[in-house]
Amino acid sequence: MRKKARRLQYAGIVFLLLFAVLYTKEEVTISGHESSRFGVIQALGEQGVFYIEHTNFASTVDRTGRDGHVYSDKPLPLSVCAAAVHGAIHRVTGINFTENRMLAIYLVNLIFSGGCSILLFLLMFNHLRRTSRGRLELKWLLALAMCLTTWLGSYSVILNNHTPAALAVLCMIVALEKYRRKPTLKAACFAALAAGAAGALDIPTGLFCGIAALVGIGLESPAGNRLKPLATVVVSGASVALAVLALNFIAYGTPVPLYVAGNTGTFGIGLHCAPDYWFQTLFGFRGLFSYQPFLLLAFPAAWLLRRKLRISDWCGLGTALAATFFYLTFTNEYGGASYGFRYLIPIIPAIWLVISRWILSWEPAIWKMLPVAILLLWGAVTSLVGAYCPFCVANEGFRTPPGHFSQVIRSPFLGNLLTMSFEREPEGNLTRQLIDSIGDDEACFRHLYVSALHMRKPELVVQLMQSSLAKKLGVSR
Repeated sequence: MRKKARRLQYAGIVFLLLFAVLYTKEEVTISGHESSRFGVIQALGEQGVFYIEHTNFASTVDRTGRDGHVYSDKPLPLSVCAAAVHGAIHRVTGINFTENRMLAIYLVNLIFSGGCSILLFLLMFNHLRRTSRGRLELKWLLALAMCLTTWLGSYSVILNNHTPAALAVLCMIVALEKYRRKPTLKAACFAALAAGAAGALDIPTGLFCGIAALVGIGLESPAGNRLKPLATVVVSGASVALAVLALNFIAYGTPVPLYVAGNTGTFGIGLHCAPDYWFQTLFGFRGLFSYQPFLLLAFPAAWLLRRKLRISDWCGLGTALAATFFYLTFTNEYGGASYGFRYLIPIIPAIWLVISRWILSWEPAIWKMLPVAILLLWGAVTSLVGAYCPFCVANEGFRTPPGHFSQVIRSPFLGNLLTMSFEREPEGNLTRQLIDSIGDDEACFRHLYVSALHMRKPELVVQLMQSSLAKKLGVSR
């Protein structure tokens, strides 16, 4: 059995590595999501400084000024880790962002995002293998599907903070389960460190992970021996928070993150009561469940397994529920220029784990597995379309002015599919059908034009200007 599991692990690694090699991006978009972080990677990895005004990414929109310098306003931990790796590659090979821009971007994306996808697969597969009954091959398929049929797959081709945060959430759940089987301070410490890592990447999700770790360790500890494990969780989690504050101080001269301390604009954060926003982020054009309908199985799974789920599973679901409530209530811009509702990417493994436990408890039956296969196929299609451009041109809620073309093409899935189809076959049947179904030629043209600029593809602009769509609208070259 161990040899078979090892062979399946290797097969999964090869499959995900092949996907990463083929789909990883070698350029950043105009949005500041990537370019801001790459500015720090170049500055720290090649120049040994944190300010980015002398980098190739100084024009990023996600920047702020402080003490006469220009800095990224993104949280530092991910960028610093990537800078350390790029700096090592730069010193050994000479690869840099000035002479080898696309190669340098590709390598950072491949190592961090492609590598994160492989780690998610390995962790989920081994966790299911150790804690759930059922066929080994089905556990392998479920773990692999998590990485390829969800937003985790869409964002595995580009540097972002959400997929590493998802890995941290899953690590926290695994550590809580290890503590259940063997309640050691080491396991408690690891759970807290994983929660802290999630917080360093995504503060709200990390906060809920910290609460979940504290509750989980408290419930799993013997009644008379809870003080040390709980103290370990608090101290370990606080150490990560202090390390992040110290890093900010070293970089900026203030422990406060620059998106708080710097001169930044509004992020749309505040208490909102918007039922339409809630619907769109769960079931609509940005929907967690409309893009990944397999996740809907979490509701029957949690109910039917309510007496069999472990405390670690409930802690994961509690984190997912709290993070969902927070982002639906305190944001109103859909995550900006991005595919789907990216803020909820970190909670996917917690939901996926509970669904996997339910499916693994089934008796084999075609009538059960066929709907599951259809749901996974749906997710695979939306995931692949998202991988075309994860940080894509999209409707941004309150930021989008009336009359903007993204008020017509509201769905990032539809927008990505249109651009992808047009790039491959400008006059193809699918392209024509998509334009006809949208019913607004001008909106389609503007979306394609801005998307081409957004992805830094001048050849796509030329292709658009020579198309029948441009001629129909009377657009001159």
